Amino acid sequence: MEKWKFGRTFFMTACLGLSLALVGCSGDDGSTGPQGPQGEQGEQGEQGDQGTDTTVNVQTLADLGLVFSGDVDAINPTLDLSQTVSYDAATGAVTVHFFLTDEDDSGIDVTSIPYEMRVYVSELIPGVADDSEDPGAAWNQLIAERGTPAVAGSEMPGTLELVDAATGEYNYTLATTIASTNTNPIRVTVRARFRFRDNNNQYVVVANPINASYDFLLADAGTRLDPATTDLAELVTTAACEACHGDRIGNVGHGGGYTQVKTCNHCHNLNYMATRTLEGDLAFMIHRIHNAGAFDELDDAIDFSEVTYPQPTSNCATCHDGAQAAQAYTTITRRNCDSCHNIDFTTAGNPDSHSGGVQASDASCLFCHGEGGLGQGPIEAHAVAPAAADTPEFDVTIAMTAPGNGTHYIAGETPVVTVTLADHATGDPVAGTVYTADQDGEAALDVGEGLSLASLYVYGPRNEAVPVLTTNSTTDGGKQQAHSLLLTGGVSADLQVMTDANGYKYQLMDNIGDLEPGTYMVRFEGADYGAVTNDDYVTSSSAFITFQVGTDTEEAKVAGDACLDCHGDTIMHLSGAHPHNVPFDTDACLGCHDKSGNYGDYIGNRVHAVHKASALGDTHDRDWSEVTFPRPANNCTTCHTNEDAETPVWETPDMLACGGCHGVHDDSTDLPAGIVAADHQGEIGAAQHMVQNGGSIDPTVTPTVSCLVCHGEGKVADLEITHDLIRFRELPVDPNE
Repeated sequence: MEKWKFGRTFFMTACLGLSLALVGCSGDDGSTGPQGPQGEQGEQGEQGDQGTDTTVNVQTLADLGLVFSGDVDAINPTLDLSQTVSYDAATGAVTVHFFLTDEDDSGIDVTSIPYEMRVYVSELIPGVADDSEDPGAAWNQLIAERGTPAVAGSEMPGTLELVDAATGEYNYTLATTIASTNTNPIRVTVRARFRFRDNNNQYVVVANPINASYDFLLADAGTRLDPATTDLAELVTTAACEACHGDRIGNVGHGGGYTQVKTCNHCHNLNYMATRTLEGDLAFMIHRIHNAGAFDELDDAIDFSEVTYPQPTSNCATCHDGAQAAQAYTTITRRNCDSCHNIDFTTAGNPDSHSGGVQASDASCLFCHGEGGLGQGPIEAHAVAPAAADTPEFDVTIAMTAPGNGTHYIAGETPVVTVTLADHATGDPVAGTVYTADQDGEAALDVGEGLSLASLYVYGPRNEAVPVLTTNSTTDGGKQQAHSLLLTGGVSADLQVMTDANGYKYQLMDNIGDLEPGTYMVRFEGADYGAVTNDDYVTSSSAFITFQVGTDTEEAKVAGDACLDCHGDTIMHLSGAHPHNVPFDTDACLGCHDKSGNYGDYIGNRVHAVHKASALGDTHDRDWSEVTFPRPANNCTTCHTNEDAETPVWETPDMLACGGCHGVHDDSTDLPAGIVAADHQGEIGAAQHMVQNGGSIDPTVTPTVSCLVCHGEGKVADLEITHDLIRFRELPVDPNE
């Protein structure tokens, strides 16, 4: 299927409709949509700023004469600010030269189309070591000019010149001037955005907002400063934020209008916020939000305590990846440290008091925390090693008998799986009797004397995984997932086990030719000490490999490796009744979270329920409502990033997956403990609707195709439209980053 896309044809038609249907203009970043205080609180003119979100007096797109037809390009504009910024020393005037184009490289005429434009100018103020409020080098806003040139009365205060409509070439001379005595680096950022709402307050068209920046010195404005060679406090890149938040990092509080870290710096610095009641500099705010579990609120009483962060907060490099990332570890200030650690630097003897005593300024920080200092530096202090209990005992290697054709197994082949172990601490092979059963949770690790756990999982195909090719698996009349490889008295109850002193061996069954062609997995999990109690354990050691059956073409993952974008190298299941060391990889997760319905909740349901923060979407009745997801939950493309996946998941709906977000309980009398039906009528109703139309939460039941009658391509409730997926199309690469 070719995706439906809003495009330039649609966009231009909409603008023609606008010329006939405009009834007024609303506030910029949410005054008629999302609640006003969630916009740019306190910035002069921000709330109620005219000419940005145009309200159209229509009920539907059809009322504008607009229909979906054909495959037209999406409105993904490009803002090129790589051109010269000029400065007139005599008058102090700054002129910005830029290009605004659509995906066809055709110019966008903001003098006739209601694009809102903003231009910010800031100065990089160096850090002052003894300033109690100093976060280090920060950008201080000097100028903010905005307007919607195509809307009378909302024009930009400076002079906007359309040089060439065909190429979208512009010059904008700011109304505010800058003194020529300024010698610090200067940043100019231009933002462009177009969108409008219908009278139901729903976005009809979203032309993805774009920001672009240009750094320079007034003495040589025509030369752009390179962050790789010039100290511009580039501690964090936009890409680092986008890994979790997507292509609009200001989506939560600013209506999606700010897409670059460089833009955030114009306002989120102490100098600009000094006379306001907002959250101050960017570093303080971001640290507090991402470490929210340790705080009740920021400076301005905004409560972020419920924010959940998907990685260890000690992993500074997750965000600090810019050209000057090292400044995060060398610009040590009390304010930056306090933003995460809640340290009292003013008094001694309190539980939160600074262990090095009262500190009246930042001047002494480097004496202890700098390179070679008396105490730990930031890098050492944040390099948190795994606890001994969370460190696996063994390094695991899995191998299989090679297929005859060298690429994939075919009917008649019976490969053998071999698992070998090495001591994780020394790397030495684990020999001999380790492959026999041992007592669980002995007082000391007894490598070489046997294991308490040694389980093998064989499952697939990748996107419809069930246990296969093992005793009592789906290919042997059952659905058993885990198979013990341990010998007791030199034998195993599973006749396929051939464990010996050279390693664990498992003879896969001889019906490999009956399997659906695709990608399959083998996973091992083993332990010596194991888990005595939830608090007394050593995490299991695990590994997995993939193999091909019936085809040498690897089956595409439904979600690719998108989990790593937010979760990084986080390890799952390090505690609890069954701690095991598992990376964020869906291939490994499917060992338990498969479609057999035998053990773990199917991954297609569990992941949706978690990321939707659902109280009623998990088929195992887990309440995930405490989870905060850093993007709109309806943006399926956040996780489903693999363009090679055979079919977009939103084109093959079923209750198990859809219910993760929309609820799986169709009976209000059968709810998890603590859930009040009156608070969840929407989810209950959605579940009832799915059941009435043939849906089931049993993962072994083939999903009904009746969903597509209404939710299929071009239907009344096309999932691509109802999930607003067009809005979340990937933006082009910013030429200025």
